Amino acid sequence: MITSSLLTPPMDESEPLPEERKPGFFRKWQTPPPLTPYEQERIRTLNSLSFDEFYVHNPADLSYAIRVFFAKAQFYLVQYLDDMKKLYKTHKYDTIKRRIFYGMAKHCHIVLLANDWTGSLEQYQKTLAHDPDMFARDPTMYFGLGMAYLHFKQWKPAIEAFTRVLYNFPSGRSALEAKVRLGMCYMEIEDYHRCLNMFNLALNDIEETKFMPRLIIKYNIALSHENSDELETAEEEYNVLLKDIDNYQTSHGKNLEAAISDLLLRLTAACHRQLGWISYRRTYKDEEKRDEHLKKSQDQLTRANEIDSRDGQNYYYLGRVYGEQDVTNGQVAHEAFVNYRHSIDKREQNADTWCSIGALYQKQNQPMDALQAFICSIELNPKLTSAWTDLGELYEKNAQFQDALDCFKNAMKHDPVCPEPLKARIQFLEKELSMPIPQRPANQAPPFDINIPCLKEAYEQPIPLELRNRQDAAYMEREYLYDHAFWNLWVEFRTMEEDQPEEVYWGTPEPRPMEDLEIQVLELLRANEPALVKAEREVLECLETSEAVFKRNICEYFISDATREMPRVTEIMIQNLRDHGHLLESPRCYPYDFLPRVAFQNLPESFSLLSELYVSLDISAQEIMQQVSKRAILNSTYLPIFDDYAKLPVPPKEPKKVIATEEDVKTALERNERHPLLLKTPVLTIDNRKEAGSLELQRYLDNCTVACIRGLTGCLRLDLSLFSTKAVMETDENQEIEVRTQYHIPPETNCDHASQPTWKCISEPTYTTVAKYAQYQSESFKHTLRNEAEKIKKHGGGGGRGPSPKRLKLSKHTHAPTPPKELKSIKFGTNIDLSDDTKWGKQINELSKLPAFCRLIAGSNMLSHLGHQILGMNTVQLFMKVPGCRTPAHQDGNHMATVNINIGPGDCEWFAVPYDYWGKMERLCEKNGIDFLKGSFWPILDNLLEEGIPVHRFTQKAGDMVYVNGGSIHWVQATGWCNNISWNVAPMNNNQLTMSIFSYEYNKLRLFKSQVPMQLLCWQLAKNVKFTNQLIYNNCKGVLIRSLAFCKMVHDFCVGHKKVIKTHARSPGEQSHFCMTCEVEVFSILFIKDIAGKFHVFCVYCAKSQGLDDFIALQQFPFNDLVTIYEGMKFIPAVINNNNKQNFTA
Repeated sequence: MITSSLLTPPMDESEPLPEERKPGFFRKWQTPPPLTPYEQERIRTLNSLSFDEFYVHNPADLSYAIRVFFAKAQFYLVQYLDDMKKLYKTHKYDTIKRRIFYGMAKHCHIVLLANDWTGSLEQYQKTLAHDPDMFARDPTMYFGLGMAYLHFKQWKPAIEAFTRVLYNFPSGRSALEAKVRLGMCYMEIEDYHRCLNMFNLALNDIEETKFMPRLIIKYNIALSHENSDELETAEEEYNVLLKDIDNYQTSHGKNLEAAISDLLLRLTAACHRQLGWISYRRTYKDEEKRDEHLKKSQDQLTRANEIDSRDGQNYYYLGRVYGEQDVTNGQVAHEAFVNYRHSIDKREQNADTWCSIGALYQKQNQPMDALQAFICSIELNPKLTSAWTDLGELYEKNAQFQDALDCFKNAMKHDPVCPEPLKARIQFLEKELSMPIPQRPANQAPPFDINIPCLKEAYEQPIPLELRNRQDAAYMEREYLYDHAFWNLWVEFRTMEEDQPEEVYWGTPEPRPMEDLEIQVLELLRANEPALVKAEREVLECLETSEAVFKRNICEYFISDATREMPRVTEIMIQNLRDHGHLLESPRCYPYDFLPRVAFQNLPESFSLLSELYVSLDISAQEIMQQVSKRAILNSTYLPIFDDYAKLPVPPKEPKKVIATEEDVKTALERNERHPLLLKTPVLTIDNRKEAGSLELQRYLDNCTVACIRGLTGCLRLDLSLFSTKAVMETDENQEIEVRTQYHIPPETNCDHASQPTWKCISEPTYTTVAKYAQYQSESFKHTLRNEAEKIKKHGGGGGRGPSPKRLKLSKHTHAPTPPKELKSIKFGTNIDLSDDTKWGKQINELSKLPAFCRLIAGSNMLSHLGHQILGMNTVQLFMKVPGCRTPAHQDGNHMATVNINIGPGDCEWFAVPYDYWGKMERLCEKNGIDFLKGSFWPILDNLLEEGIPVHRFTQKAGDMVYVNGGSIHWVQATGWCNNISWNVAPMNNNQLTMSIFSYEYNKLRLFKSQVPMQLLCWQLAKNVKFTNQLIYNNCKGVLIRSLAFCKMVHDFCVGHKKVIKTHARSPGEQSHFCMTCEVEVFSILFIKDIAGKFHVFCVYCAKSQGLDDFIALQQFPFNDLVTIYEGMKFIPAVINNNNKQNFTA
């Protein structure tokens, strides 16, 4: 998601009508209201991180004194912004522009802290649009914006805002507050892996957040395990938490505050409640011990009720437990209803409770009551599949089949847990309803004594109608809080008065006059203005801004960032200015645009391989070490190697030059021609070994999105039969493989369980062995042969194949085929690991015949220099397919290029989108509710063409090699029975390295683990490769400069905290290390922690957040080794060779 996606239109903030305004509006505070010294300092220090101090459920509940305080703060800030904007019109200084931003930022925080949610959302969005770069440099800004989105339950925009906080500020208070809220957001969207990462990071932090104390975090960790179906782990976590609560209460005795005591009470009850629910869930998985699990569940839930009877969810769970017992027993049914009644009284908006009540009424043979309960459930949650399914069964039982069919179809729309039985019912009902319905015999009684209303009339039944009216009234009440919220909250403040006790000093802050030294420096700089360099002009502009602000009588006391903006000018600089007219000793040789900075911490706020370099690429390793060492001396000045702040990585914008205009598309469709956005794919025919190994072929492929190379495996005489199902079976038939259960759908489209178009690709994972999948593949083939033989026999040999994918054209009259109503399930054997050279030696050796550009191990393949295996990237993977098997759309790890060979005998159909369009593809995924990096999706071809995204589409025959260039998005469907082998390559060119570094940082922003450790890769390249390409040399050298400088900073940070770093050399073939929690690469200096008897690696920022005491610091690459590699890295201009180029046929 790019910046603009956070700029959603603000809610209605229009002014109320004149008659709506209160008398006396604008009469008060025409002059600045007085403030106490405490209030002045408080306004100066407030930001969004102070939120917990002022939050109230209803903005009207803010105390009168706090409302007056915020009103006065807003008065000063609005006045400051008005004055600074007027000043900017006369003095177009960048410093004034920045100070306007600081004022806007402070105003955002004040509005947020006043609990004006719509107002704060509007202000933050306005400030983000004003200056996105400055907005990202302040952690409190994206945090405040995330808080506003979180309040309105906009989970994905909130995640976007909080992850941007973490990217640039991975440790500290802002990071901690962002982590716990990210954990909440990820739990809401059911991304439990990231949710657990965030909660674990927050749990182990040395600080504790008021918003979510550690015990609450532990509860949420257990709940995340439970929601992700890890019941044993969750049960263990809940029991540990109960012990922790007991220990906490024992250690604090009677000194607990009432609020904390109540919190612990609720938490204890919640743990017992969830333990009871876990036991209840086990009744569905362990039928033999069903009664035992129900008894245990009932005991835990009863215990929870005894501890805290205020929880409506607990009553709902108890109702479910009683409902699972013999409801023909009147007492059991009564207990179930009583508990549901209690749950409704406490949580009327719980759709699950109403659904369970309906199910119980249905068991009791009370259809009207069941109907109304189900409708209530659907009113509260129209996406609740269980309510729609139960309602459908109710109608079906009453022979109201059309209503039943409508209910089942609604259930299918919302991703049911078990879609197959529903699909069967829908197909049966559709078939039956398509035929004449026989009349019921006169002597046959209906199933129920009364007819229940049809679905349309059911919504008007008394109980659903009453519930809807209550819900509407509650909604109107909530809406009132936000209707003209900005005015309702602030309008009264203009007329407020307050007592001013005489014993307290009251006053208004005055503008800060310039000091004598500042005036002197300003005059000296002005006198020598024509000769000043850029860094000195920055000082001059700051001083002239301060002078203009003072002359205009503008008070900047509340804007703390504005007062800190002035660069530090040392006494030596001032003496130079007096003697030579310059602050700097050698201004013409000074490479920076700013004066030396003040060291205030050892570590930068964050580390990025995309941060701006401030030094030349010619800088020596010794100079880097010396410059970084100065940073460790706090309050001294130093010259940075790179910018501590890295701009947020943004996906590429689509090319300005469009491939085809709307007019071009319209003309092509009218002429029934090929769609202009369906790009022609190069099909290169290789006739001999010389062509296969030529540099021209490699260069041609480097400039293609995707290419199909035909004849290469044949002319090199590769024995592809080594990868056939039979050969794989003979080698290791018991090897475990992942199997994906999918639907067989036409390749141009995609659908959900209900055959409705969607981008989400249904691909459920299970595991089996090679032998079992080979049997399935063989039986599938034989079954199809039998069907084809029967068709030929039936039609007398007149059957034939349909049109090939090549001949299909998307024109005005021929659109992509619609998904079939009856979906056929198929199985795809994927990601079969062939990395073990002792087992798969023959296969790996056979691939060594390939030319260097596509070989698994080659000097021109950057991945070959890494020094260890990355499964599926620099190792081979095998895919076993039947017709219809799909590899969903994706970019390969860190945007590496891909090689894929079809073993045959069947074909595969490929789709690919150029790298330049992946930003647009990501936005389309977001629009379709899919995580671009983690989600499984299959783009609908029509959607891409409508959005102007060009697509390659072609067929890969047996023996063909497909080369997918770095970063290209591609997806594949088998059209026959075949096996494929695939691996990644990283061609030694600057485009590949640039894309991979960008992907590395973008993954970090998205909290997604990179597969390739880019720091280690660049150091290995510097060690092994003689660079003949200037661009790739520069790119790699830039990474080494940043990496070496950061390693030195981490080393100095440890020394400053008296942490001993032990040397621990990296062993041959050792895997790269990634942080256990944030999953970023940890290079050279590792922070090791013993957790449950296992050693885990952490990055410096996570170690810093947790406190260094419990960590062991290990250095894998001594600085001497890194310096040797760095100094040994050389650029050697390539010798120009004028050999004739080879020609290839396409």
